[in-house]
Amino acid sequence: MELMRFLSAIRAWFFVAVVAVVGDGAGSGSVLAAEDLASLWAGVVSLDSGPGQVPGSEAEAKRIYGKHVAVQEAALRRYLERAPEGDSRRFEARLRLARVLTIRAEIEGRPQWQDESAKILDALDVEGSKEQRAEVAFTRITQWMRRNRFPDASRRQELLGAVREFQNNFVGDRRMGRLLLEVATRFDREPEVKRELLEAASRTELDASLRRRLEDDRLRLRTLGSVLDLRFKDFGGREFRMEQKRGVPVVVLYFSEGSLPSMEAMRRVNEGLRGFPEVVRVGVSLDVEGTCVERIRQGLGEGWVICWDGRGWQSMFARRWGVNVLPTCWLVDARGVVVSLDASEEIAVQIRALK
Repeated sequence: MELMRFLSAIRAWFFVAVVAVVGDGAGSGSVLAAEDLASLWAGVVSLDSGPGQVPGSEAEAKRIYGKHVAVQEAALRRYLERAPEGDSRRFEARLRLARVLTIRAEIEGRPQWQDESAKILDALDVEGSKEQRAEVAFTRITQWMRRNRFPDASRRQELLGAVREFQNNFVGDRRMGRLLLEVATRFDREPEVKRELLEAASRTELDASLRRRLEDDRLRLRTLGSVLDLRFKDFGGREFRMEQKRGVPVVVLYFSEGSLPSMEAMRRVNEGLRGFPEVVRVGVSLDVEGTCVERIRQGLGEGWVICWDGRGWQSMFARRWGVNVLPTCWLVDARGVVVSLDASEEIAVQIRALK
């Protein structure tokens, strides 16, 4: 969900949400007028624009998103209660409900909602046409990726198996390229698999934005095994030059305050670096606002050097190496060479392997 930055948008969102969930007035009879069903559906779709607030912390993000998906769930359940069995939108409404329940289960830690989501998808898989079964399979994969943001090697193989099955069962699916590019982000630790996924994506129909993403991914892969020439003035105005850090490992973590996976990666990396005081820690912020960077800097703890130029995704430190996903975390060895594109996974093991 994309967040809008203006406070006026949140007032508009609450108005739409109330209309969608509470008020239909004329729909209390046994048969709902077609225009009233259309109005309810319009309310459901309007919620796709997001809650209209930019969270200032992980806790606030969970609160905002939790409230929003609760409204989405209520709107979808109301629509399904009113729509007749033959309604053309029932399949999509049930599919949307399954997705929303998965998000609620993740935010609020309620496994029963994930169980309900799985039952809905099972039913849709049995009832649906081949095209609808493709929607279900695609949803299962994307839900798996939401629940497993940091999968280990065995879990990645599970994901790869599901993707292979999707490729075999739904040849030519319009989302294939996007799916392969997204799955490739989970394989930074296994660069050969990542290359294979990117090559498969390159053979699909990609729009201009996805083609740029593919080229970024290839550029990032080429960073592996190369000397990282990173120079900047840190958040306090002091100069940092990577070549001056030769002789010790360096961790480079790209983050943004608005990215919940970034915050989780920070915790994992900080925990993994306990006992390695010699490792240089570099945080590259893709935030636009300096206040965001300052909050993160204070939370990271001692030993971190922060790189920030205020340009967000257009930062030269992202564009130069094709960084297009957060978190991105690299391990640089004592020679200054990038030896891992995913240092957030078992970072202590990766550092010990350098010795």
